[in-house]
Amino acid sequence: MNTAFPLIAIAVAIAALALSFPPESKPPSKGLPISAILLILISAGSGFFWKDGFANALPAGLAFAGGVLLSVVFRFVEGMRVPSAAAALGFAAAISGFAGWLDPSYAWTVQLAAIAGLAFGAWSTASLRDGETSLPLSVATFTSVIVAADFIGLKALNNEPGGMTGTMFGLAAAIAALIGLLAGRSDKKTGTTLGFMPGMIGVVLLLVLGYVVGGRLVESKEAWMIFDGAVLAAAVLHWVIRPDGKDDSFAFLIASVIWIGIATLAFSFLKGYGMAIASAGAVLTLLMLGNVRALLSAGPLVGLAFYRVLRESHPDAVRALDIGQHYAVIGVAFGVVAALLPGEWIARRSKESIQTDFGKVLWTLVLCLIPVAMAVVLGAKGMVGFVVGLGLAAFVEGLRGGRSLLPILFAGGLSAIVAVSYGWLTNLLDMTREGKQTAFYWMAGVALVLGVLIALVTKPDSEPTTELS
Repeated sequence: MNTAFPLIAIAVAIAALALSFPPESKPPSKGLPISAILLILISAGSGFFWKDGFANALPAGLAFAGGVLLSVVFRFVEGMRVPSAAAALGFAAAISGFAGWLDPSYAWTVQLAAIAGLAFGAWSTASLRDGETSLPLSVATFTSVIVAADFIGLKALNNEPGGMTGTMFGLAAAIAALIGLLAGRSDKKTGTTLGFMPGMIGVVLLLVLGYVVGGRLVESKEAWMIFDGAVLAAAVLHWVIRPDGKDDSFAFLIASVIWIGIATLAFSFLKGYGMAIASAGAVLTLLMLGNVRALLSAGPLVGLAFYRVLRESHPDAVRALDIGQHYAVIGVAFGVVAALLPGEWIARRSKESIQTDFGKVLWTLVLCLIPVAMAVVLGAKGMVGFVVGLGLAAFVEGLRGGRSLLPILFAGGLSAIVAVSYGWLTNLLDMTREGKQTAFYWMAGVALVLGVLIALVTKPDSEPTTELS
């Protein structure tokens, strides 16, 4: 059965694209983005270079490169057809489902590396938009929570339905969004959002299909109750939190508290597996409805799901977390800043340019090197704190009235990088104080060089009026 789900998901995505309208104004094609080319070469080359030194380095490098390449493909598709949530969901479920065809010895590494590749591919290829989502951004965001549910489901249930939990819920959401798209096709709306009535139809269908997946296929009453509960909460908060960011910040804060409460209930039912299911229900619903700001309120819940991925893949790392340790607190702070800074930088760009492309590559190098710095300077406590901080970044973005997908995007991508690379960095976790000091000087020098290069290749605009979302 695991071979059929990704094929069905691809069919749903193609059907959604067929139902979509061509864009009203097609932007001139700029060819393959330079940033994407460089990321593909760097990641694939790194995989070949370190294939004998680190376990599964080659599959990870190729999967990262494949994720970037897929984001480029989605960017070109977006230029031909108006993107829809149904198409993004179909592609995301297919990407996650295809991992089930791989050798189990490296399948999870490929899944997590693909999440990172999709995230940074979306970052490198996405254009500057005001208040809209793009197909690469949506696919990357959907895939991250779907893979998290698959990964934790496999660990929790140790069977095929458990390992396909996220994929099946993602496919259910894709079908629901496709029916909603068909119902609202006469509106000719652009973007991934559904109108009021199509959105309601999609939510109702998702509730029904959520029961089918959780109650029948996974055979867990708790699974469908958690998923449907998250879908209902998301639908309610969609109408409470305004997508334009002009609502009361107190309402956003209350919404985040609600999501934390849902996470607590989900944990009481199915531990980390329940958190991953709740996270999937929240993200699939809110992004299907096109409310990025409401999605940001679920940032803490999504962050907890990514934290559980790290916990399941490296239990020894999570045992090291102690919020009373200053290393952990520093890691949390770095996680928040790392997920927010690239968005601040690109918000000050008013147009695409070669300099911006190179700046994106440099930012990617900086972000991907942070886990190494965490391992050397702060050890396991810092790395785990870093993942926790990534989950808080979306909450901070929402509190200040933002509506960018980037914090959620980077939370998934960087959490995946930490989960994949933790085993490779084990030898760096217990360095002597003298060794850490020497490494710190080297890393500070590298950070300074990269920072200077970022400043040189980009020219800040006078007014940061554009936001990437």
